[in-house]
Amino acid sequence: MFKLTADEIEKAIEAIKHHGYSAMLPEPSEWFDVIANQGDMRDYIAQLDLDTYEPFKPMKMFAPKNRANIRIVHLLHPQDLIIYTALTLIVKDDIEASRITKKSKRVFSYRVDTQKDNRLYDARGAHEGYLDCLESKANKNYIKFVGIADIADFYPRIYQHRLENVIEAIATSQRNVEIARVLVKKFIANLMGRNSYGIPVGPYASRVLAEAVLIDVDAYLHSNKIDFVRWVDDYNIFCKSEYEAQSTLFALGEWLFLNHGLTLQSAKTKILPVARYRDEVLSKPDDQLTDRDTAVAVFRDIVTGYDDEPDEEELDEETVQKILEELQGFDLLGMLNASISDQTLVDYGIVRYVLSKLPRIPGAPDELKRQVLDLVIDNADLLYPAAEHIAKYVVSFDHLSKSAKKSIAKKLLKPLKSKRNPPPTYYAMWMLWIFSTSEDWNQIRDIIQLYQCSSSEVLKRYAALAVARGGSRAEALVIKDDYAAASDMLKLSILKASNKLGKDERKHWKLANQVNGTLEKKI
Repeated sequence: MFKLTADEIEKAIEAIKHHGYSAMLPEPSEWFDVIANQGDMRDYIAQLDLDTYEPFKPMKMFAPKNRANIRIVHLLHPQDLIIYTALTLIVKDDIEASRITKKSKRVFSYRVDTQKDNRLYDARGAHEGYLDCLESKANKNYIKFVGIADIADFYPRIYQHRLENVIEAIATSQRNVEIARVLVKKFIANLMGRNSYGIPVGPYASRVLAEAVLIDVDAYLHSNKIDFVRWVDDYNIFCKSEYEAQSTLFALGEWLFLNHGLTLQSAKTKILPVARYRDEVLSKPDDQLTDRDTAVAVFRDIVTGYDDEPDEEELDEETVQKILEELQGFDLLGMLNASISDQTLVDYGIVRYVLSKLPRIPGAPDELKRQVLDLVIDNADLLYPAAEHIAKYVVSFDHLSKSAKKSIAKKLLKPLKSKRNPPPTYYAMWMLWIFSTSEDWNQIRDIIQLYQCSSSEVLKRYAALAVARGGSRAEALVIKDDYAAASDMLKLSILKASNKLGKDERKHWKLANQVNGTLEKKI
């Protein structure tokens, strides 16, 4: 028998509040139900025997990894995310203690702050430190070649038995030894459909566990005096000769395959002369004397954290004024137009930077922000890989008139209604998420049609959440009968939408469908 304590569960909830629910996915509206009933959720989870507990089935979807590639993403049930995070928090300090030290300046990604027991890791300044280290090493006179490598499909290909062995081996207490069994052999294995490989992609706890898997890889390179620097699954190896770079990359690939069943991505594994490495890998926007790149540099300098981490500090007035003055010198609208004018090679970099940073600059001109909004909405069909940034930019406007929202809403839904060329499910999900944030967006008739015509449970879930926000009893009646056959995460959204039913009507419907679970009952 293995149970989490109330304190461990509370720390997990606080960690999720800090880091976020999931990378690449909207925060589920059900998470607010968890927070509103935090005590009841804590007490219920504390009663669960995790040795026999069967987690809910995660919702799977594919998100763009870059211009031409995708990655699988898992949306965990809130209850399972709390359990997953709590179990990882228990062993995070043991994992950190077994990694190469921060002082060695070899591994920069997701370093654990052992002084904080309700945080998974501390990302502040980590990526900047990584880039500075790469530049410093590339400028050494004796470095002539750099080998770069990227592990192929890292999270989905992690061998669970190997992760279990690592956690068991580094555990400093009997309870932590048991985590190896409960977290990996039972919980993760069930989440991943009883496959022997893969950990969930999206939850922030997975980042700490993925680092644990590479402890022996880093130790192997370090003990063999190989001059390397790593960020997550990206290795940079600094060498005096091309032969050294080649033999080291071979050794890294062999160790990964023999010990972990992992491989290096052939397209990203290469050997570069150090001058070319500096030009292609380390080049900074400031080094490119164009308005586009200088603007990107300005946005990068905005203190907003790295990799969607929460802001740790606010911009001071002097910094804000400096940014605003610099913005005056850029034709941002023109740059965005240029970025999307070549429809065969859209510059997603500038699009993402502008959409994510512009709303966070206090005092940025409202006219400029609205012009950017109109441009993006009118060209949304070219910007599918930037779906998350488009959606969050749209909802950042809290003073739009109803007529403006109606016009924007119609444009957002137009691609989703196309039968000939429908957008990727990931894009449709983010657009429908907008409609779940406020009833003012409306367009419920179109959304319920999308629900009825789609076979995607992802699209159905976010359409149902939009109904929960701005629909009526009529729309709830359309979707309520799908509850029994729905997946676990779709069930939650149908439950949310069922609040539009009459009180007695909903009571009998819940009894007929045997709605169980603490969170489900709270919804």
